[in-house]
Amino acid sequence: MQKEIKQSCSQILKKIADGNDNYVQHHHHNFYKNFRDHQTPEITLLACSDSRVQVNILGLEATNEIFVIHNIGNQIMPIFGSVDFGVMHLKTPLLLIMGHTHCGAIKSAFSNYEDESFEIISELDHLSIPFKHLTNNEYNIEDDWLHIVEKNVDYQVKLAVKKYHKQIEAGTLTVVGLIDDFINVYESGEGRLIIINLNGEIDIEKIKMNKALQLLSDEQKYLLIKREKNKH
Repeated sequence: MQKEIKQSCSQILKKIADGNDNYVQHHHHNFYKNFRDHQTPEITLLACSDSRVQVNILGLEATNEIFVIHNIGNQIMPIFGSVDFGVMHLKTPLLLIMGHTHCGAIKSAFSNYEDESFEIISELDHLSIPFKHLTNNEYNIEDDWLHIVEKNVDYQVKLAVKKYHKQIEAGTLTVVGLIDDFINVYESGEGRLIIINLNGEIDIEKIKMNKALQLLSDEQKYLLIKREKNKH
């Protein structure tokens, strides 16, 4: 295992300054002029705070395109106000709820976390809700980590569908549950975004037929739309 070497604050700030210099040199007035006074994103993204999970995995220019919300375990209940702002105020047609492989928050929720700070305990307590029926002898976090990550995304999508059912029924909103697979457990490539849930539907073949995905090629559907085979 490679030893971690932390940089000093001055080294990190220098790196930021250099990086920002490069960004400013490549983003001029014309880039900003259309959204100087208001934002018009097309995506509300709720993702885990894990540093390995970033918006650049979407392959899009995020500025003015993605309204981003992060918390541990990509939980919707504690931050419904922020999601409301994206869905109800900014009226983004797409709400992405993105979990990820090897999620530390999921692992913590399956452990005894009573010695954590009150604030962390409060956030992890919300994660325990979708896992109550999983905490038995049949499940082991190391063996079933991916399955549990999927269950969490399903639960967060379920809450979103319940909250925004009018928008979904009107066709103005689509809720998509994703997994950022940076360990290639789905065998579609490291860093592949895997679609596991669409508006609460978890049947892969039915998801593939959804009109929201009609522009995807058959190859893209094969690579992107998957679920772990249920071993239980």
